[in-house]
Amino acid sequence: MIINFEEIYLKGKNQKIFIKQLIRNLKRKLIDYQDYLSFSKSHGGSYFIEIIQEIPENVLQEIIYKVRNTPGITGFYVADTSGISMAEIIEAAVSHAEKQAPNYDSFAVISKRINKSVPFNSMEIGRQVGHAILKKLDKKVDLTRSDFKIYIKVRGKYTIIYSEIISGIGGLPVGTSGKAIAMLSGGIDSPVSTFMAMNRGLHITAAHFHSVPKTSPQSIEKVKMLVQKLTDYQGQIKLYLIPVLEIQEAIAQKTDSRLRLILLRRIMLKIGERLAAEEKAKALITGDSLGQVASQTLENMAATEDATDMLVLRPLVALDKKFIIEKAKNIGTYDISILPHDDACALFTPKSPETKAQLKYVREQCAKLDLEKLIEQALERMELQLISDRTPIENI
Repeated sequence: MIINFEEIYLKGKNQKIFIKQLIRNLKRKLIDYQDYLSFSKSHGGSYFIEIIQEIPENVLQEIIYKVRNTPGITGFYVADTSGISMAEIIEAAVSHAEKQAPNYDSFAVISKRINKSVPFNSMEIGRQVGHAILKKLDKKVDLTRSDFKIYIKVRGKYTIIYSEIISGIGGLPVGTSGKAIAMLSGGIDSPVSTFMAMNRGLHITAAHFHSVPKTSPQSIEKVKMLVQKLTDYQGQIKLYLIPVLEIQEAIAQKTDSRLRLILLRRIMLKIGERLAAEEKAKALITGDSLGQVASQTLENMAATEDATDMLVLRPLVALDKKFIIEKAKNIGTYDISILPHDDACALFTPKSPETKAQLKYVREQCAKLDLEKLIEQALERMELQLISDRTPIENI
C-alpha cells in the first residue's frame, strides 16, 4: 500500500515531523490489523506499508476505510511489486490484470520509467505489457476510453503496479497543529466544524452542553454517536458533558430576555476556556456560520467572543448551509444530526432575540450573574467520556 501526502511534501525541513505524526496516527488506527501490515518508510512524497500476508477482502476494505479517512493522506493505492527486469514486470502486470479480469473489457497500460538505468523506455514497457495482457486475457486495448487502467512505475530496485488510486481526505495529520476544544451540539454544523478543524491538524477534545432533565437524555446519546463517527478521523476523542440548566435558569430570571443566547454562549466559552487549560488546548472551535441565526451576526459573535481571551476558530463562518449539509453527508454525520433531539440553546429561546448586541449592555447584563458560582457548579457536575473508533455503538 503506497500512501501519498501532497501538502506534507511541501513542508520542507519540517516534513519529517508531519510524516512521523501521520504514521503514528495510522499505526494507532490500524493496530487491529498489525498481523497483515509492516510499516516501511517514505520515498519522495509517498509512504510504503507492506502487506506481509494475504488479506481477506472484507478486512482489506476495513483497512482502506481507515486509511482513506486519515487526515494528511491525499490518496493511496494497493499495489503489486516486482523486480525491474522486463520479464518480472510483465509477469507481475499480467497477474495484476488477471485479478480484475471479470470487471473490464478494455484496458490501457500507463507506464513510467523513473529508474533510467533499465535498458528500455516507458513506451517499450507499455507495448510489451499490453501485448502480454492481450494475449493472456483476450481483452481489447483502448488508450482513450478504457474500462481498466494499469499503472506501472519502474523505480530504483523495484517496480510498482496498480490500477486504482483511492482518494484520501487530505489536510494535515491530527496533532500537528496543536489542540483545541470543539463546542459540539447535536446539530448539523458543529460536527462539520469539528471535522474541518481536525483536518487542519488540530487534535480535538469535544464539549457538549446539555439541559437534562429539561431536555431528553437521548440528546446526549445522539452527541455520543456523532463523536463516535468523528473518531473515524481522529481515532479517539474525549467528550465532556456539561450541564447548563441552572445557568439558563439564572439567565432567564436575572437578565434581558433578548440576550439569553448571547449570555449562554459567553458562559459556554468561559467553560471551554477552563477545559482548554486542563487539556493544554490553545483554541476553541464553534460551528458559527455568519448570519445563519440571530446569535451569529457580526455584532453578536463579537459580544460572545468578548467573554474569553482565547483564540476562537469558526471553520464554517463563510460557508452557506447547502455546502455544510453536503459536507456533513460526506463525512457521515448528517444522518445522525437530523435525528430528533432537544438542544440546550433552544431552551429558553426568546421570542425576539437581539441581533445587534451592544457590548457595553451585554457586559452589564452579564454582571447580574454570579458567573464564578454558576461555572463551578457546572464543572462539578460535568462528566468525561473517552470514545474511540474501536468502541462498539451499543457501548456508547
